Amino acid sequence: MKKTLLVWTFLLSIFVLSAFLAVSNAQPSIVPLASTQMTLYAGELSTSQYGFGTSSSNIASSPGPTLTLTAGDTVTMTLNNVGKMTHNWAIVDSKSSTGTVLWNSQLQSASNPVSSEKSGSVTFTVGSPGNYYYVCQVDGHVALGMWGNVVVQAAVPEFPTPLLFIFVAIAITAMTAYFGRINIRRTARF
Repeated sequence: MKKTLLVWTFLLSIFVLSAFLAVSNAQPSIVPLASTQMTLYAGELSTSQYGFGTSSSNIASSPGPTLTLTAGDTVTMTLNNVGKMTHNWAIVDSKSSTGTVLWNSQLQSASNPVSSEKSGSVTFTVGSPGNYYYVCQVDGHVALGMWGNVVVQAAVPEFPTPLLFIFVAIAITAMTAYFGRINIRRTARF
């Protein structure tokens, strides 16, 4: 009986270790954090409606596509200006062209925007989780629809490996004790 118990304990240990290795390979550590490439298109829908889109053919006014980011990620945003007016892009704390620019995310500026039919890029590291806005800071463009929502999610920390080993050891010990108790009871009956 003790040999059977040891075999089951060994097989359980191999299974748990295999599962741990599969999970750790499937979900890489968040350190270093991810690097993300994003592209938006800026342009005018009419003389009174401007907007952002994910392609030159789907520019929408108020709000543009929602950007979902993860705190700590490095993002490179490329803005393609497919309109006839000049535009820029920045993540700000309020839906206003004068909002505080967050995380050095400003691509060009209101006084030096991206020219018509040109592109520009900015790379920044995403800050604290929360809800923010991206806007075109050129005077009057937010009011004409050039804004969108930015949702920053918290980074999911990696489960500490030493703690995982402790949980596995406790599970193996508990299983060994449980199966050992069952076998002792069966042996005592006969």
